[in-house]
Amino acid sequence: MYDLDVLEGLAEAIGKLRVPWNSAALVQALALRDRLDALIAEAVGEFDEAHLWDIDSATSMTAWLRDQASMTSNAAHHLVSVAGRLRKLPVCAAAYRDGTLSKGQVEVILAKVDDATIDAFAEVEAELVSHLAPLSLAGCSRAMGRWREQVEEPKESPDPERSLHLSATLDGRHVIEGHLDAEGGATVAAALALATVENAERTPAERRADALVDVSRFFLDHQQTHTGGRERPHLSLVADVEAIEEGRGGRVVGGPALDGTTMSRLLCDCTLHRVLTKGRSAILDYGTATRTIPANMWNALVIRDEHCRFPGCDRTSAWCEGHHVRWVTHGGATEIGNLVLLCSRHHHRLHQPDWQAKLLPDATFEVTDPNGMVRATSPPRAEPWW
Repeated sequence: MYDLDVLEGLAEAIGKLRVPWNSAALVQALALRDRLDALIAEAVGEFDEAHLWDIDSATSMTAWLRDQASMTSNAAHHLVSVAGRLRKLPVCAAAYRDGTLSKGQVEVILAKVDDATIDAFAEVEAELVSHLAPLSLAGCSRAMGRWREQVEEPKESPDPERSLHLSATLDGRHVIEGHLDAEGGATVAAALALATVENAERTPAERRADALVDVSRFFLDHQQTHTGGRERPHLSLVADVEAIEEGRGGRVVGGPALDGTTMSRLLCDCTLHRVLTKGRSAILDYGTATRTIPANMWNALVIRDEHCRFPGCDRTSAWCEGHHVRWVTHGGATEIGNLVLLCSRHHHRLHQPDWQAKLLPDATFEVTDPNGMVRATSPPRAEPWW
């Protein structure tokens, strides 16, 4: 295990340090900071690769840095990006650590290296780093620009056609197949990238599928063609009252069965119709639709919470759902004192076994994970502004 005495010694040294107000000392201090940034980037890369941020229930390394290190979204995203690329470029990483390359030079290099060209750069990395190290930032940028022009291959424009097939299989699943032109493909890719949430338990393909469902749900929640408040015309579900009370599942009308956990989560925020039947065919009574979370209560919830209330998450209300802290299936009431905003990922998580949550009278939201760790978050407007 790493000896934390080193970091304690560094903290003590920084506490005593006073950088002299002269050119040479300031340049040296900045160079040392660059080398420390290199070590931090290396640690972030290893931490991210191992998905250790998930232990703290963060949705990604970026989210972890925002929460645990109080970093801005832009700064956190940039650090994660730099750390990820340096893991594939060991010569650059070593030169960054020992001060051969400055932080500015590393950023100039990485600005010209993307997923399509990183393998080509890695092949000649040692030669290029020795050439780039003595250059100014402007010279480094020009050199990297010339290298990029040499390795980039001309791209052929695909035919401007769009087609999409969505087919239901016998087991209730669906298969998607399609083709998009350059503009359409870039638009869909950007939407999926924005909606994709890091999850160590899901493969990249599974996370993209999750993102597509989230984008579709977002459209259904906010479309204006078919008006009617916040009614969500997503799925029609059927479940027996006894099954809900016992934590068993239900089914999609005309579709597959759903497990109890999924049914419980969907019941957190949906439109309910009371339908009394005799057997499967005779309808005895069909009641008026009632909203689990009415529009006025939803608006009050958004004003109070503003974003996902799971500790460390800041997904905006537009991507959130209403969660009954005491579940509907356990008799939880639909009132502001029993509701919080949760993004789809954290809504799923709190409906998993062994997760506990509590909403205090001052709207502090406490979450207890399966290991007994308790984390809390207060409504944004309840936090001191000074």
